[in-house]
Amino acid sequence: MKTLYRSVFTIALGVASLAAAAQKDSTLIRQVLLERDYNPTLQGASKVNTQPSIYSPVIKAGELKFVSTVPRITLINNKLGSAEPGDTRTGVDYSRKRGYLVLGAGNNSNLEGALGYRIVNGERDRLDIFATHGSTGANVDYVDAGDYAMDKAKAKYSASKVDLKYRHVFDLSVLCFDASFYNTSCNYYGNPFIPVASATDPIDRDSHRTVNVVNIGAGIGSGDNNQGILKYRGGVRYRNFGSKYGIYTSGKWPKGGQLDLNADFYTGFGSDKSIGVKGSIMNQSFGNKNESFNEDAFHSFTNITATPYLKFQGSNWEADLGINVSGMFDTGTRFMFSPDIKAAVHVNDVNTFYGEATGGVNNNTFLDILQENRYVNPVARVEYSKTLFDARLGFKSGVIGGFEIDVFAGYKKVNKDHLYLTESLYNPSGGAAYPSYVQMFGNVGTPLYADVGTGHAGGLLKTNLVPYTGLSARVMAYFYDVKYVDGNVTLIDKDFYSEKRAWGRPAFTVELNADIKPVDKMTFSLNYLYAGGRKTIYRHYMAPVWEAVKMKDINELNFRGEYQVTDWFSVNARVNNLLFRKYELQYGYPLQGFNILGGLSFKF
Repeated sequence: MKTLYRSVFTIALGVASLAAAAQKDSTLIRQVLLERDYNPTLQGASKVNTQPSIYSPVIKAGELKFVSTVPRITLINNKLGSAEPGDTRTGVDYSRKRGYLVLGAGNNSNLEGALGYRIVNGERDRLDIFATHGSTGANVDYVDAGDYAMDKAKAKYSASKVDLKYRHVFDLSVLCFDASFYNTSCNYYGNPFIPVASATDPIDRDSHRTVNVVNIGAGIGSGDNNQGILKYRGGVRYRNFGSKYGIYTSGKWPKGGQLDLNADFYTGFGSDKSIGVKGSIMNQSFGNKNESFNEDAFHSFTNITATPYLKFQGSNWEADLGINVSGMFDTGTRFMFSPDIKAAVHVNDVNTFYGEATGGVNNNTFLDILQENRYVNPVARVEYSKTLFDARLGFKSGVIGGFEIDVFAGYKKVNKDHLYLTESLYNPSGGAAYPSYVQMFGNVGTPLYADVGTGHAGGLLKTNLVPYTGLSARVMAYFYDVKYVDGNVTLIDKDFYSEKRAWGRPAFTVELNADIKPVDKMTFSLNYLYAGGRKTIYRHYMAPVWEAVKMKDINELNFRGEYQVTDWFSVNARVNNLLFRKYELQYGYPLQGFNILGGLSFKF
């Protein structure tokens, strides 16, 4: 694998050197934008602000990752529900300002901040540096306290990131480099379900699981002025990660690296067609490994995917036809074919019928799972899964002035998907003499593997007919078909469960949003989120069998207000969980109740 790394970096540097020598300078100005990532599925059930980013060719082909369409729930306003550092608004008009500073604080020790500056702002070169931070230290009450020794805990979490990005524009191409350092930590504060009568408490609720990620990447792509026959874009990225604490706080912990390489070559023919092929290579490897009962618990994994495609466009329609050819090199070698097809027909410029059928490999790398569920059981890595197909049909219409509607339905089939089940590590047979080296985390999310079919149907409505207000509503219903399977490293015996459900995933969701701007410099936002029908499986330490447990419905209302005092200074405030509801995303891990955060934003 070291040879592979050296070869990839040698190729990347060679391509960059040839491009720099061959191209002439020209002007191509793109503003730095705040990426406001809105994912209509429940993986990102609300709006999430991320760090500003300069234009760069895609480093990892998004078409090859389909985890986002799984209806798992993530909330933005509750810091414990987001794995991203901060909820900050840092957009800067760089024609007038070159930097920004955002500061925010609230109850529960909630803190957030962002600082960024454009060091170089030339016609050909651009260099940005920026950093973000978000943290909390909230006292939370367990939803299911029961007859257990604990009814509350302190939930700690922090995430900080520093980024440096550089871009140079040639006549015919754009060359980019970036580097970053990311640090995140949390405590496993989930309910360990220790009985009141227990005389022992081996659970470590104070130690932080810490992960550090060092990232470096480079990309090159065709510029806007490139009139050649062949267009291209591609990049290489390497991320080195290290973590502190495994299943025992005195033990070893996983560390390793992830290499991503992607390329896309395409050309047009005729006036309305193009043909191309894109591909990607992902390799994850581990160095120092956690304690494990299985030597394959942290084995390396490589995914190589190629996608040849055709694009067509008519006067009122467009279609993309492609196929993914993937090779997975794990403990065994597997190959798969999956569709990559999208089409749309426009009627009278206000109505659109659309459909798509996609698929691919979900790598489920260490870094993917860190963002998905940071309270995962650290004794083994989560296996990759295969999206055989993800089909969807829909209809969009704006035929009624001031209204937009979108009605859709679809079905998705994933082989060896993972469902998180709560596993209490408390063992009453340990007696009173727990030595210090077996201090452990009390509640972890352990994957149960299953082939999962997910059907969904829903609709979206938007309107701006109310003066100074934008309104939107999204309603989704889900149904599931589940068949348990074994993973390479199976931590939970699938034969324990007679009932087969998509544990932890919702049956029905509603999201309502209102953005109000009563005067030019003042904005208000209301967000309501409901998710119901979730169940999980848990076994009391004395119970002989596992039983299904109904999880509390998510029922949250949030408010945000911002006032632009001057062109360089604004104030904002957020009030979250106005309904004072208690709920969990992972069973045993309650999120914050009612909380308030205020902040200041500066541009300079």
